[in-house]
Amino acid sequence: MWGAFKMDIRNIQKTGNMHYIYLPTSWCKKYKINSDTKVSLSINNDGSIYIFPEIKEAEKKSININLPEATPEILIKLIMACYINPTNSFHINLGKEADLSKIMDKKKSISALEFVELDGNSITHESSIFIKDPHSLLKTMVKKIKNLISLMIERYDKELINKYEEEIDRSKLLITKSVTSSLVLNEPTKLKTVDLYYIASLSQNLERMVDSLIFVERDEISFLKKVLEIVDNIWCILEDLDKITFNKVIELEKSISLLKTPDVENLRTYGLRRIKRHLSNISEVFFDWAVTKELQKSK
Repeated sequence: MWGAFKMDIRNIQKTGNMHYIYLPTSWCKKYKINSDTKVSLSINNDGSIYIFPEIKEAEKKSININLPEATPEILIKLIMACYINPTNSFHINLGKEADLSKIMDKKKSISALEFVELDGNSITHESSIFIKDPHSLLKTMVKKIKNLISLMIERYDKELINKYEEEIDRSKLLITKSVTSSLVLNEPTKLKTVDLYYIASLSQNLERMVDSLIFVERDEISFLKKVLEIVDNIWCILEDLDKITFNKVIELEKSISLLKTPDVENLRTYGLRRIKRHLSNISEVFFDWAVTKELQKSK
């Protein structure tokens, strides 16, 4: 778990028709709150109120890394790590000439690589994008998966299928970047830290599910329709994070359990079972999230 909730019970004070509470001294010191400071209030559907300090956006830093030598595999992982962090830019200098052609070959399959420039023995990235709403990104990702499955059912266009997979990979990458940036920069958000954790887990399992889904043959129409129904249920659960309930998650789990997969005999049957396994992992995340929501209600 990436964070913990701290409950602080305070008495309501009243003067005339006005009600107020005192803000925690430690919180005021941390965010430099004083009598001249303004704060932001957000009233949520469940009746809770969030108070955000009026703070300046944290400055994103640049990273300059010198590598005496590195394999293409190491470089790709390092580029990904630099990209998902809230950097304004990064520059990787290679002391020993590397075969950058292997990285170029990966540009089509690894989303982050399309944002970097390769020049001689250096790798550079400028003006990293940062999207602050991972919940919206996750919903967009699920929409793309629904469109992908519909495409596979209606007209099995392999080129379009591959393009959808690239877009879904990119969505997962942006979610990872958004969640990481929110945690590193500690920026105010309506999402709790635990929500960020669950969103990141869901995006990872969804992407892995799609990695197997794109290899399902066009004659598996019945299977694809069942998966589409399940993904549609996932979309409905994600529409309103305040309304993630056990009943919705149980219905999702029931639909996944009814997804029939054959015994593993070859790569095709192995892929079908992997799809169901990742969908089952997704339902586990939702069960965890539903329990967390119940705990939050009882506070």
